Amino acid sequence: MSVVTLFVESQTVRTERRFPRTTPISELHTRLEAIVGIPPSFQQLTITDPASSSPIPVTPTTLLTIPDYSVLHVTSTCSTSINFEDVSQVEKYEMQDTTYDAMSNTVRAFKRRHNMGRFADNASAMSIDNEDEFAEEAQGISVGQRCEVAWPGSELARRGCVRFVGKTQFRQGYWIGVEYDEPVGKNNGTVDGTVYFECASLHGSFVRPDKVTVGDFPEEDFGSDLEEM
Repeated sequence: MSVVTLFVESQTVRTERRFPRTTPISELHTRLEAIVGIPPSFQQLTITDPASSSPIPVTPTTLLTIPDYSVLHVTSTCSTSINFEDVSQVEKYEMQDTTYDAMSNTVRAFKRRHNMGRFADNASAMSIDNEDEFAEEAQGISVGQRCEVAWPGSELARRGCVRFVGKTQFRQGYWIGVEYDEPVGKNNGTVDGTVYFECASLHGSFVRPDKVTVGDFPEEDFGSDLEEM
């Protein structure tokens, strides 16, 4: 069986396809619908010679004579057709951040549960559903104490000063607000518009009491070991 190889293209598709040369134009329209997504009744066909780029008339026997690798361009005659490559024409669903944050089956919830990314300090926050969770651990911690905060996934610890102990608006249970010595935090003591304590930007963070060790932890002098010149 003799076949012809054509480049089929439309507003959203360009592909190489092979058709039997005996294919009637009516059947060709039907096959093209599965390729370009345009119903046969709305298809307008234009065929271009690959050598001269001149148009080839479309007749019932066109496929019998056209050369291989001709370009078959399919245009939609429907005035209401949508160009799906233009995303401005596609209706989009937008979710409020508060709605997304309350969901338990999202990437954000997964990261929060596993202390990943910006939730690295929040120990299993989503698993806490008791408003008094960590109350016992928080009893031995007081504002003003020096402390070290365990860094998940590392033997390193961050040093700072306790600036807040208690419940918050953003999550249930007890939290410790820490002002770090270095800019390794996530805020300035304010979360969602509520001021829990004040410190420099990126020096503040909130962690669960079980991640905090209080004691004699003076501020580290990272330049003390440098050789003087």
